[in-house]
Amino acid sequence: MYPLQLPRETVSDNTPPPLLIGYVSVQGAESLLAARPTRLRKTLAAYRAKKATRNSVRHDLEKSGFAVLAESALGFSVAAPGGAYEEITGGTLRAREVLADIDADYTTYVTHWDIVGDAQPKTLGVARPASKALKVDGILIERPRFVHAVFPSPIPPGSPKFHLRVPLDVAVGLSAVPVQQLGHLGEGILVVMPDSGWFRHPFFSANGFNVKPTITVVPATDPSKDPIGHGTGESANIFAAAPAATLQAIRASNNAGKLVGSVAAFLQAKDLDPKPHIITNSWGGDQPFPPAGPPDESEMAFAAEILDAIEQGILVIFSGGNGQFSIEPQVPGVLAAGGVFLDPVGNIRASDYTSGYASPWFENVAVPSVCGLVGMRPRAQYLMLPVQPDCELDREESEADPLVDVTTDGTLSNDGWALFSGSSAAAPQLAGIAALMLAAKPGLTPAQVVEAVTRTAIDVNVGRCHPRFNNAAVPGFDFATGAGLANATAAVQFALDNF
Repeated sequence: MYPLQLPRETVSDNTPPPLLIGYVSVQGAESLLAARPTRLRKTLAAYRAKKATRNSVRHDLEKSGFAVLAESALGFSVAAPGGAYEEITGGTLRAREVLADIDADYTTYVTHWDIVGDAQPKTLGVARPASKALKVDGILIERPRFVHAVFPSPIPPGSPKFHLRVPLDVAVGLSAVPVQQLGHLGEGILVVMPDSGWFRHPFFSANGFNVKPTITVVPATDPSKDPIGHGTGESANIFAAAPAATLQAIRASNNAGKLVGSVAAFLQAKDLDPKPHIITNSWGGDQPFPPAGPPDESEMAFAAEILDAIEQGILVIFSGGNGQFSIEPQVPGVLAAGGVFLDPVGNIRASDYTSGYASPWFENVAVPSVCGLVGMRPRAQYLMLPVQPDCELDREESEADPLVDVTTDGTLSNDGWALFSGSSAAAPQLAGIAALMLAAKPGLTPAQVVEAVTRTAIDVNVGRCHPRFNNAAVPGFDFATGAGLANATAAVQFALDNF
């Protein structure tokens, strides 16, 4: 039975880490933390704060010991010791362990920090400031998010397992080769990828791919490292579709490899100059499904930040999850990435590793919108991707898991290559396809890109998505694969012919 029969929450050690990353919602005409899904898109402008108000709040926060990591028109991503949060809000930090689906069939307890007290609202995790002079709606501790998947040779090694290699195999599977041969390669398109980090693997240099120096948002982290390997590996999927695109990686992990600054990295991404064309995100949270009610203030605040990026003309892509249910891919206007498995003889079926459902929060929204190439359970060891040697994914994928899969990916634990996929891979694949479209037809809006890629997808009518949702792929649009497997050449041609 799914999920595991364990209590949803349990107690935790209440000693906070030395540094907590949070989000401050600055006052606009209306309170963002009172927003609900049905009103969010219609009233987003009312939640944006005046620049003078933001400047005043920034000044007050910095006086109180907060470091501002990133800023948007709605608020700030901040970092501070736990005591600074308690002092400014008048609340108390409390830890709770919440059962979460970290990956397709891996469930564990994850620490959530909340600010509680008599003056705090009923929803945990949000705190009003103790000082009424501070012009903010509330202060939140960032919720945990998870990557959705995980001198080396620039040439991928072999493996006894059936797999696809980057860039060519993935390009073929996404129908990108014909449009690449016509000269559409994604030139001049900036794709930003907040993730675990990025390592300058020889694979990228040998292929001549364009990568900017990595930005970090978590203090005291090394921009040259990727302790998990996830951001490095999944970024290769962008170049499989769009070899001339430009990648800007933003490291959102701490020194232990935990994704503690994902919201901060997203805010940093949309505030870059020049502004990115695409922000692709291979991570998200997890909540009960079906949910007991509407999303809380913490989720709505981040949903508004995502929608704000889309309204600025940035295409936002989120992986739909590997058995997870979270708000990010459900935000209206987001291109939500699911999974389709291409087998050794060219047949396609829904990946049973990835999530698929009708949004219970936003009307006429389904996750996924469309799919990329993803493996099957139990481990989705499907794409041979470059990683930092001896990183977490390099080690874990090369080891047998006696509880899930007794085989390995067939590579060494320190060779800088690993077999993995998940909806984490599908999101940057879609980002590469979008880069082809935006380069071929400058000025496309995010909605036009979503329309082109979904209208031209290859229909999938075999298989089911992850058992947590268990939706079947059927002829036409479905909740297992959305519109189907993305077709790069057809999507570019549709954009050229129709916009």
